[in-house]
Amino acid sequence: MGAKDKIELQEFGQKIRNIRKEKGLSQRELAALAELEHKQILKIEKGESDIRLTTVLKLIWALEIEPNNILPYQPRE
Repeated sequence: MGAKDKIELQEFGQKIRNIRKEKGLSQRELAALAELEHKQILKIEKGESDIRLTTVLKLIWALEIEPNNILPYQPRE
């Protein structure tokens, strides 16, 4: 995994953390809603986990958000 990938994972994790806190959820509550392990949420929020698409979808559904709220978009130049 390259340095750019690590930065994007950290930014993704920060977005998840911010949205979770805005919604007043603990990490354990989010894990339960998303049907994930608590440790997974910890790693995602720290940017330490290269997550699968299915995990992203579970987080989107659990947080009741639009994908564009957490997924980066950079148009090609």
